[in-house]
Amino acid sequence: MVDLLWDKNSKAMFAKCIEGSPKPFRAMTEMKLMDALTEMAGDTGVVSEDMLIECVKEITPKPFVLMALNSIEPLRTA
Repeated sequence: MVDLLWDKNSKAMFAKCIEGSPKPFRAMTEMKLMDALTEMAGDTGVVSEDMLIECVKEITPKPFVLMALNSIEPLRTA
């Protein structure tokens, strides 16, 4: 497995997603998000902010996507 390289604020955005998940679901959220990011990052292992946002959209239950995106949007760099 490739070690992930976090670009810009992607690591802080990742942490915010985990922190924002209800406690009983944090481990599952972290695992699913890491799996999605690892797959999307491919051989380079580089995780961009855009990739993180796409993975959040992919793994987050539909009723909570907007809330998740709103929590990480302020961390996004220009």
